[in-house]
Amino acid sequence: EGGISSSLSLSYAEPIAMSGGGLQFMYAYDGKTYLDLVNNICHVGHCSPKVIQALSRQAAKLNTNTRYLYPSLNRLSKEILKSLPDNIERIFFVNSGSAASDLALRMAKQYTGRETVAALEYGYHGNTASVIEVSSYKYKGKGGSGKPDQTIEIPLPQEESGEFSIPPHNPPAAIIAESVVGCGGQIVLPEGWLNRLFDEVHAMGGLCISDEVQTGFGRVGDKVWAFEQQSLNPDIVVMGKPMGNGHPIAAVACTAAVAAQFENGMEFFSSFGGNPVSCEVGLAVLDTLVEYELQENALRLGDLLKDGLTQLAAKFPIIADVRGSGLFLGVELRDPESGKPATEFAHILLEEMKFRQVLMSSDGPGNNVIKIKPPLCINRDDVEAVLNRLSLCIPMIQRKLAASKS
Repeated sequence: EGGISSSLSLSYAEPIAMSGGGLQFMYAYDGKTYLDLVNNICHVGHCSPKVIQALSRQAAKLNTNTRYLYPSLNRLSKEILKSLPDNIERIFFVNSGSAASDLALRMAKQYTGRETVAALEYGYHGNTASVIEVSSYKYKGKGGSGKPDQTIEIPLPQEESGEFSIPPHNPPAAIIAESVVGCGGQIVLPEGWLNRLFDEVHAMGGLCISDEVQTGFGRVGDKVWAFEQQSLNPDIVVMGKPMGNGHPIAAVACTAAVAAQFENGMEFFSSFGGNPVSCEVGLAVLDTLVEYELQENALRLGDLLKDGLTQLAAKFPIIADVRGSGLFLGVELRDPESGKPATEFAHILLEEMKFRQVLMSSDGPGNNVIKIKPPLCINRDDVEAVLNRLSLCIPMIQRKLAASKS
């Protein structure tokens, strides 16, 4: 209907028509209110007041591009760089995480003169042609054409000593990696493994790109950036979604050396990247994070939710693993007898939680990992509601499936 392609997907067997949103809630046209545990894009909450006010105020005043001077561009640049390691000194603004990943790869290839890129198994870095080539989540999924020749795919390890192989005769321009592999099923990498991989790429003269599109800006709770949890030393950091709380703004931050090599005479220009409205929105997001202590809330509420989910796992063996940190959590469902992914169970659980007005999603190779990545403004009552509803849904689904097999 309306000429929309069928390649666009919808959530749920019976999709929800949404009419509005407010902080951690979304409102449907039928009058129902849903607790949103999915929308990490609205980082500080749907229709967050400071963000809406900043957007409206600047849109009514001026919107232009970076060929002109306006103070918000430098203010936002300084605030973001302040949160990054000292060696990350330059920043480029674009409109999406996909565009940011694309630019990061372009910069790495310019810096090294190489075309090959290493990437993690099950990784996802965006929807442009160049980043789909390094996103096994896409090129190995439905409609994908397999791993491109210029991509080195690094299998995910089962333990810290997990081995990886980068052909010495074909050194990569870069490794691009999420510190927590989101679309792969909220996979937390063994401590030290990604450090070894980054060190190997650096030793071969390549660059290391940390993709923080899903995990940045305090979502993991104890750190601003997920790569800090593993003490990684990236040359380039990619950020997106949460920066604008739903407004399209993203960025690539890098070392001065990488930026200098990129300054080869060809102008870099993004028509809308870093425009005044986007910059004011970005500043309002950062202000909201600080004023309402949302990173601290992500840590506190994330710990509470994770503890509750772990208690449910002790009660219901269908929950094979609870992982992640802050408000970036994964709940892996597996058949306790066969050990196989409980894909059908996960699908039914999402539908039952939707019926109880809680929005969740699933991912991973077996589509059996429940992903929890809500706006950072959820509260204790929300956590208790989610745990209570899960504790009702899980045994009900088990009985339903057992009855269907008997």
